[in-house]
Amino acid sequence: MTDDPFTASAEAETEIESVRRDRRNLPALRARAEILFAAGQHDAAVTLLRTADTLAPEDVLTLRTLSGFLAAMGQVAEATSLAHRAVALAPEAAEPRLHLASLHLAQRQYAEAIAQLLAYVSHGHATAAGWHMLAVAMAASAQPSKAIEAIRHAVEIEPANADYRLHLASLLTSRARYGDALTELGIAATLFPADARIPRAASGNHEALGDLSAAYHEAARARALAPGDAEIARHFTHLAKQVGLPTPSVDHALAQTLAGWSLARTRKQPPARPRGLVPLIAARWRIIHALLLRDMRTRHSRAHLGYLWAIFEPISHLLTLGVMFALINQGPPPVGASLFEYYCTGLLPYLMFSHIATEVMTARTASTAVLMLPSIRATDVIFAKTLLNLLTEIVVGILVFAAFGAAGYRAFPAHLFTCAAAILLLAGLAMGIGAINMVVQNFFHSWETIFASLVRLLYFSSGIYYSPISMPDYARAFLEWNPILQGVEIFRSGFYPQYHPFWLQARYLVAWVLLSLLLGLGLEQALRKRLRHPA
Repeated sequence: MTDDPFTASAEAETEIESVRRDRRNLPALRARAEILFAAGQHDAAVTLLRTADTLAPEDVLTLRTLSGFLAAMGQVAEATSLAHRAVALAPEAAEPRLHLASLHLAQRQYAEAIAQLLAYVSHGHATAAGWHMLAVAMAASAQPSKAIEAIRHAVEIEPANADYRLHLASLLTSRARYGDALTELGIAATLFPADARIPRAASGNHEALGDLSAAYHEAARARALAPGDAEIARHFTHLAKQVGLPTPSVDHALAQTLAGWSLARTRKQPPARPRGLVPLIAARWRIIHALLLRDMRTRHSRAHLGYLWAIFEPISHLLTLGVMFALINQGPPPVGASLFEYYCTGLLPYLMFSHIATEVMTARTASTAVLMLPSIRATDVIFAKTLLNLLTEIVVGILVFAAFGAAGYRAFPAHLFTCAAAILLLAGLAMGIGAINMVVQNFFHSWETIFASLVRLLYFSSGIYYSPISMPDYARAFLEWNPILQGVEIFRSGFYPQYHPFWLQARYLVAWVLLSLLLGLGLEQALRKRLRHPA
């Protein structure tokens, strides 16, 4: 999709004229609006759909899409009105009615939501999501028995959904049916042994029954599964005091991984430093390796696929955006034989940078429990998160380019060393910028949101979906200052044998990497005491 507003407007007019000629072209107009909305041009997308509604006022999908856009923009009242029109046009259609019910729920109009949901489930083909929504509405309108009945239907349809089973247990607990709640939680614990929410809920029920021993046991299990969860930690501390036991301040899972290290030392008695450079490096590596394994076990512990989700998530991102832009842009790729492959050679390095920078930025807040251990430093957590995300993105790249090879496209870079150097430089840059952000966020808590917005801007200025060679000289001269663009283009120059852009400045990227690492790690060391007690 072009960024030129005049060209975009002309394309929209073309789509509108095609609908005027033949209303069967309406899906193309909706697709154009969805692309505009995804690109952040919300007003243009809404205007286009309003035009489509004028041309085909009986089209349910147009009304549903427009209602969804307006709801996302905060215009809930108009979105609800349009959703009512969609339901009136297609009363048997399930999805528009569910959408309307969700809008009523968002406005706390529970009676209206229940009316729509009862009409929905009466058709006999209700989904688990519909029953769950009905349970939420019933509970909010002080009808707990009917809410329990509704959520049981959701559990019957999707017995392997942890959220539905936890909701059922919660509703039973609210009715003081602790035995029934514990029965449901026992089933859930068998199905989802790594979900910390389940033993936490069971602990609350045991405490309500006066069985503090069982409550403490379940709280300890929840804490082991989610050592960084503040609410679980508070509950565990509360129960430890109730049963008269000391409150451990050690992450037991990590303590087991770090076998051989003394965890009983205090700050006044710091652990003895290994003598010699090689033993010191080996000692730090043991800690980093233990943190890496711990992060793999806990980061996606609530997902059914566990850490495999960390690999599937960027692949799905690549497939979704790559296919979308490849379908929109039918021209030849700037380099190579496949436009999709060209996009992926930009997306992979960029996503690696984004993921590492974000993970490092939140390293201290996400690892509060392990940083209580005297042997572990914040720099260990930073290196562990950088290494884990780097290895994950390498696995993703291998899988993606292996798929390209199976499809008959280029699967192996022409210059492996150049590609590897680009990846390592971008990883170093991400670690340095992430460390700087970690310090800044400690003093300005809204910085994480600001940085996320900056990353989204970099998404469109890092050469992912275009080649700077096709841009005017003044624009290219400006974009050359972006170090991420330099890293992406260095990666592409190593992947494609004939691609050697004249604007590449490897020394400029190296300077960025060194300066960001020096500043980020230096600030962390200099302000370490203040970072433990944020202002």
